[in-house]
Amino acid sequence: MFDVEQLPGEFDLINCVGVLHHTPDPIRGIQALAKKLAPGGIMHIFVYGELGRWEIKLMQEAIALIQGDKRGDYTDGVAVGRKLFATLPEDNRLRKREQERWAWENQRDGYFADMYVHPQEIDYNINTLFELIDASGLEFIGFSNPQIWNLERLIGQAPELIERAKSLSDRQLYRLIEVLDPSSITHYEFFLGRSPVIREDWASDTKLLSAIPEPSPCIQGWQDSKQFFNHDYQVVSVTESAWQFLLACDGKKTTQEILQSVNASLDDVRSLQKQQITLLTPSKG
Repeated sequence: MFDVEQLPGEFDLINCVGVLHHTPDPIRGIQALAKKLAPGGIMHIFVYGELGRWEIKLMQEAIALIQGDKRGDYTDGVAVGRKLFATLPEDNRLRKREQERWAWENQRDGYFADMYVHPQEIDYNINTLFELIDASGLEFIGFSNPQIWNLERLIGQAPELIERAKSLSDRQLYRLIEVLDPSSITHYEFFLGRSPVIREDWASDTKLLSAIPEPSPCIQGWQDSKQFFNHDYQVVSVTESAWQFLLACDGKKTTQEILQSVNASLDDVRSLQKQQITLLTPSKG
């Protein structure tokens, strides 16, 4: 296994998606990454959530039981899993969850194998997630999908309960939300930082025009279609003009330079940034 601590220097951005939950010692892994983060640097992390992946875990176990001595044979595991889904009753909870949430992604055998036949997986809940975060020694900046962590979307019609929940700590509030809506928490995607962390404000047109946009590393399939997976593994569609702007983002040109070459507007730019489809960096010029 490659030791990241052997890399020379420090990094302003570390992107760690789909890695830590597949390592036997995630705490050691996040601590090694944290040592390479420069002051003011940001680390982006994606790990699995146990509550929203309950049906996945059951299917993983079912496939492993049927495979027996052939466990570890990915081709056989995919064949077994696909046969199970095709054979189970239509109202079976595992089959329904696959069809409703994952089937579009799992058309490819590689994706199917990663989800159901991977030999090493550690899933988290809010409590164990913050044990991992605390072990890093870094500052928790926030989740990439803050709308999910808004209690009002679940119990906003009961203001007395919202008021009582104000006494909870942030971590208690996060836990309350995930136990009330477990199927929505299939993973945690969040940002950590090493002090001093600078937070940018892109409300100004002037500042937005001078920013350097680039596609988020957490979107998939955007090069081929206006419909693709966003940072939260939900399928999103963007307008033709917004897509053309996204295709022109290369992490080098400013927003203004890109707008001069494509038929897009600042509204398109803000829409992409609000949906976290693009990331913005201040221009050094």
